[in-house]
Amino acid sequence: MKKGRFFNYKTLLGFLVSLLGLYLGFRKFDGAAFLDSMAKANLALYALAMVIMIFTIFLRAWRWQYLVRPLKKIPMKDMFAADMICYFGNNVFPLRLGEILRCYALSKVSGLSAVSIFGTVVLERLLDTIVFAVILILSALIFPGMPSWIRLSTWGAIIFVVIFLILFYIIRAKQVKLMDFVKQRLRFLSVGRFGRIFDHFVDGILTLRATPHLGLLTLQSIVIWGISIFVFWLVGVSLNIYFSMENLALLFIVTSAIISVPAAPGYVGTYHAGAIGVLMLLGYDLTASQTLAVLLHAVGFISLTVIGLIYFLKYNVNINEATNLNTVKSK
Repeated sequence: MKKGRFFNYKTLLGFLVSLLGLYLGFRKFDGAAFLDSMAKANLALYALAMVIMIFTIFLRAWRWQYLVRPLKKIPMKDMFAADMICYFGNNVFPLRLGEILRCYALSKVSGLSAVSIFGTVVLERLLDTIVFAVILILSALIFPGMPSWIRLSTWGAIIFVVIFLILFYIIRAKQVKLMDFVKQRLRFLSVGRFGRIFDHFVDGILTLRATPHLGLLTLQSIVIWGISIFVFWLVGVSLNIYFSMENLALLFIVTSAIISVPAAPGYVGTYHAGAIGVLMLLGYDLTASQTLAVLLHAVGFISLTVIGLIYFLKYNVNINEATNLNTVKSK
């Protein structure tokens, strides 16, 4: 394995950002008060939140199964295992290697090309981004107390959704000439890293044309995100904190968005800083904010990493092969 694949300036930047997040979130830290706050947590409710978090991964695997179905029908146990390996990889390895690992793992058991599987992962992330954008827009419309910077970012979400709907209409209508015209007009988007993101965005929409289960995929995505928000509320209740819908939406939006910031594996530091910042903005004291931030992060990190490790070992995932998707060919 080449060290440069993991230990490069991007990895270093991620760790530095995480250290900055940890410093900002915990530079004022009262250990005794923190432990006292943790001791008051309702472990039964917190364990339930962990179980529900695992259940959301089952739902994600179910949705992913429908995205992969145009390529091949694959058993749920393999879809779930690959998803768990993904979370293990993202929580342990730098550069969010989990997305590559799950493509490799599913390729091993299905015989599909890992590159083809990666196309379905792009589509899955596209669906999640759309649902998140809709949540952001609805939150800004429904809750008048949302901060101005949330309302400002809503315009970006609206633009994203509008672009998606236009491109999706073009693809569904099979207007190839019109699609070529759009791509020509948006040629400036094909530059550098943003160009690669835009290309994946378009590829994901193209894949939707071969997916006959669009209604079910939409429902699945809504349920997944709805349950994820409920987990946040349940973790709060385990500390005897009852969020209003407006505060819950704000906390969920910020923590979901901040994981896109380059960071160490598992979003350590950035996630905590974002959660603590929002909670203090909502009026919670520092210790309560730090405790809740740690528990919110751990509810998925601990359970998904442990289960993901089990599947990682069971499926005998080879990091060297996984980091080169082109080495995994279709049978």
